[in-house]
Amino acid sequence: MKSITRCFQIVALKHWITKEAESFSITMKKKNIKGWTIVMCSALFYMYQFMVRVSPNIMNGELLANFCIDSAGLGILLGAYNWAYAGMQLPLGITIDRFGPRIFLCAAALLCASSCFLFGHTTHPIVGGAARFMMGMGSACGLISTIKLGTLWLPPKHVAKVTGMALLMGTAGASLGGAPLEMVLHRVGFTRTMEVLGCIGLGVAVLTFFLVNNHPTTNQPKEAVRAGSHEHPLTDLALLIKTPQTWILATYGMLMYLPITAIGVVWGVSFVKSIAGVSEAVAASVVSTLFFGAALGSPFFAYYSDFTKSRRLPMVLGALVTTVLWLVIITCQLPLYLLYALFFLAGFAYTSKSLSFAAICELMPLKMSALAVAFLNAIVMCTGVIFLPIIGALIDMHWNGKTIDNVPLYTPEDYRFALLIIPILLAASCVITIFMKETHPEKQINQERDLLMGDDVL
Repeated sequence: MKSITRCFQIVALKHWITKEAESFSITMKKKNIKGWTIVMCSALFYMYQFMVRVSPNIMNGELLANFCIDSAGLGILLGAYNWAYAGMQLPLGITIDRFGPRIFLCAAALLCASSCFLFGHTTHPIVGGAARFMMGMGSACGLISTIKLGTLWLPPKHVAKVTGMALLMGTAGASLGGAPLEMVLHRVGFTRTMEVLGCIGLGVAVLTFFLVNNHPTTNQPKEAVRAGSHEHPLTDLALLIKTPQTWILATYGMLMYLPITAIGVVWGVSFVKSIAGVSEAVAASVVSTLFFGAALGSPFFAYYSDFTKSRRLPMVLGALVTTVLWLVIITCQLPLYLLYALFFLAGFAYTSKSLSFAAICELMPLKMSALAVAFLNAIVMCTGVIFLPIIGALIDMHWNGKTIDNVPLYTPEDYRFALLIIPILLAASCVITIFMKETHPEKQINQERDLLMGDDVL
């Protein structure tokens, strides 16, 4: 009798465990669906801020005429975005870890939207620079917030997918900020185009406010946020700064990002229009292929890196290929179809830079991952701060002084002379890879195992 009772108890227990497991599985699936929805909302803002970031590329002429400046002045004005973006990374990395991304995403979308309205309705260069600075401040939390929400809402195995999805949305935004936005600019003009970008930002802010939560357990957000916060963030920052490999990775990332900053954001359309003799719409479509290539390159290099169990090798190959491609694009007279192909390949190869984010997270303690990404992103965005004014000054230095309606008329040689700095600095990124250490987790495990075996032999 006791054995029969025991059998019933075991069956009942198994039934209860099965039921609980099914219930837990359903709960986790619902949580994952909601988590991906929230992460997508944040990635939507990242896509929007990329449209704002690259929008000057299609309106060089309008900006030169609107603000009555030359290329050097344009480089300084647009570089204000990078000053703010880079400067906000570390403060945001610390505060988002402590207070959650939701309020920052809402405020960032509103700040970007209001800045677009301001930028479109001023003719004063200082006010325009201030508006671009505000855009940079707002844009700065896009990638950090998306990755942070991924770690809060989704299992750790999905974090790599979150990063890849964010980068894909970013390149989609950059593509929308090219040829499609140029069509809007052609139809409605500079001011109305900036108003359209402002209205999109307002829509993203509303969506973020209603759909994004900081943590699944919304009834105790303060405790959830505090659990992931750092007691001594300045100690972590000091460790980052004192680690030589973080500077090597950051410098590599900054130099590899130069083509996107100079060609993809500012002078690409004007350069292609000048050397190929095509319309602004066609030139914008050529530059857009740069971002299409980047959209495919990012997941490829992530897969290739895991396949070879190496971060360093793909970064070396990417730097070499990117250097050669930009040297050919800038110095050679090429037919239009080759420009499309080479811009695509250049965008594809450049995304080996994205492995520097994985490398720095593997290099530093796990608790510092958000701060490490913010540090790297800050150095990368210094590209615009340092090099946009230099390239603008080089264009003006080579310019023969001709104007049309008080707007400088630059020749293909002017652009080639100034943009030659890109392959030169990309070659420097190849040299930097010599000093990189391998950070892939499996490679490190193998090295530690070999070390232990060596110790056993001795």
